[in-house]
Amino acid sequence: MPQKFTKGDVVRLKSGGPIMTIEKYKLETGWDYSKESDHVVVCTWFDNDGKLESRPFEQDALVKNEDE
Repeated sequence: MPQKFTKGDVVRLKSGGPIMTIEKYKLETGWDYSKESDHVVVCTWFDNDGKLESRPFEQDALVKNEDE
């Protein structure tokens, strides 16, 4: 699966929610390998209290924010 985003892209969930920034593609590791995921991204955003949050999302659940 091709990667749809690059670091710094501004996105949101297709279902709505906060505006988030792509931090990186998640690192997948196993006992004999370590590689960048081709479909899971780590996003960061600020919650309503100004706290920085971070979480992985499937890239297919995200769209680029059209205001950016």
